[in-house]
Amino acid sequence: MHTKLTNSTRFSALKLSRLATCCILFFLLCMYDAAWSQHNICQGSIKHYAVDTAENAGLGTTGSIYNWNISGVGFIGSMTPTVVGATNAVTIDWRQTPPGNYTVTVQETTTSGCTNLKVLQVIINPFPIVYLNDLVACIDPISGVWLNTETLQTGLSSSMYSFVWQFDNGTGNITLPNTSSSIRVTAVGLYTVTATNLVTGCQASDTATVTESSAPQATVVVENPFETIQTIIVTITSGVGSYEYSIDGTNFQDSPIFTVTDPGNYTVVVRDKFYCGETKIAVNVIGYPTFFTPNGDGYNDTWNIIGLPNASKAKLYIFDRYGKLIKQLLPSSSGWDGTYNGIPIISTDYWFTLEYYDSANQPQTFKSHFTLKR
Repeated sequence: MHTKLTNSTRFSALKLSRLATCCILFFLLCMYDAAWSQHNICQGSIKHYAVDTAENAGLGTTGSIYNWNISGVGFIGSMTPTVVGATNAVTIDWRQTPPGNYTVTVQETTTSGCTNLKVLQVIINPFPIVYLNDLVACIDPISGVWLNTETLQTGLSSSMYSFVWQFDNGTGNITLPNTSSSIRVTAVGLYTVTATNLVTGCQASDTATVTESSAPQATVVVENPFETIQTIIVTITSGVGSYEYSIDGTNFQDSPIFTVTDPGNYTVVVRDKFYCGETKIAVNVIGYPTFFTPNGDGYNDTWNIIGLPNASKAKLYIFDRYGKLIKQLLPSSSGWDGTYNGIPIISTDYWFTLEYYDSANQPQTFKSHFTLKR
C-alpha cells in the first residue's frame, strides 16, 4: 500500500531533513571545539584560527561561507584569510592590542541555509616589563682595575619570572649561568636578559651596554706667553673616559683648547662625563699691562707682571728710553708706582727685562716695553 504525500507532508519532511543536516554539522563543530583551544596568548602574538579543517582538503565544508568577527575594547590589529579563497581559516595579528579579554566568533552558513556560530574567548596577557640601564664602570686610569662593583637590575621578582642572561664581548654571544633577576658584571660588552612570566609564558628581553671610563691624567701648555691672545691646550696623557674641560670650574666644554685674553693664574679642570673623577692643573697665563696711570684714583696705579710662575724667584728691571735703570723689583711685590727715588717721573714709554723661571722651572728672559700715562 502506498501512502500519498501531500504538500504539507513534503514540507515537513524537508524541514526535518534540513534540521537533521544542521544538527549533524553542529555536532561536528562541537566535536572540533575541544581542539580549538588557543585561549591564552601574549601581547603582540600572530595566531592562526580555523574550523572544519578536516573537510574539503582543509578548506572547510564545501559551499559554506564563514564570517569572522573580533569583539573587545581596544583591538588594534588585522585579520586576513590564511589561505586565499578559503574563509574557514584566518590569521590574526594582534599587534599592539592591549591586554584583556576578547571574543573571536565565526559563523558558518551552509548551502542548505544552516547557520552555526562558534565562539572563542581570547585572553591577551601582557609582556613582562624589563628594562636594563646601561652602565659605566669606573676604572683606575693607570692599572685599569675596576674601582666599583657594578650590577644590572631587572626590577622583577624571581618568584614570578625566570631569567636567561647572555653576554657578548664582540667575539660571540654566550649564555651565562646566572638565572636570577640581577647580575654582577665584571667585563665590558652587551648584556641581554630574557624574562619569562612563569604563569603566562609571555617573555620580553632588553639589552644593556657596559663600558669603562676613568678619571683623566693630563698636561697643559700655554702658547704665545706675554701675547695679548694666548692659548691654553690640554692633553690627556692617560685615561679612557669621555672628558670635558673648564678654566673657571663652572663652565665646561668638550674642546681641550681655550683662548685667553686676560693674564693671570687659572685652574684647568678636566672631568669625566660619567663621574669617574677629575683632575685639576694650575696654569699661568703670563702678561703685563701695556700702559698704567699712576694718578692715585685706585685704577691702574701700579705696573707689574701678571700670572708669573715662581714669582718669588723672578727679577724685574725697568729702564727709561736711554737705558737708565729706573726700578728693580720683585714681581711678587705690589709693582712699580711710576716714581724714581720717590719722585713721580714723566709720561713716556719704558722698557723692562724680566728674568724668571717657567712652569717647568727653566730659566727664561723676556724683554718688552709699556707706557706710563698721567
